[in-house]
Amino acid sequence: MVNSRQKGNRGEQQVISILERLTDETWEQTPGSGSGKIKGDLRVHGKHNLFTVEVKFYKHVGFDSKIYTQKSNNLFKWWSKLIRQAQDMEQEPLLIFRENHGKFFVATVRKPKNTKRYMYIAWLGAYILLFEHWLEKEEIGKAH
Repeated sequence: MVNSRQKGNRGEQQVISILERLTDETWEQTPGSGSGKIKGDLRVHGKHNLFTVEVKFYKHVGFDSKIYTQKSNNLFKWWSKLIRQAQDMEQEPLLIFRENHGKFFVATVRKPKNTKRYMYIAWLGAYILLFEHWLEKEEIGKAH
């Protein structure tokens, strides 16, 4: 049986590795896993963070036709909660997610400017694209 905490921790470590490789910053897991004053799963310690970063690594994300059944859809639940947390932190929401054996995707409120390879989900106000593609193509160090 898979321990969901260990799986979540493994997913966060994988995202940290990608972020550090592509941003030249030192990333860490948020103390208390975002349950304290600081929300989100990951941050750059000692710097102003533009994003409240949440990482999800699940068997079924809901990034498929089930997105229309909002009450039982993971992506909808995660994004809705993250929007509130990011507002509390006065940051932008950034959801990084993947299904088992899949690639990481990112959901952001920023419309991509340097790529056309994204999807926009209007009722969520979210742009979704491959995580590494977003990091490589977009200028993410600046607030929009």
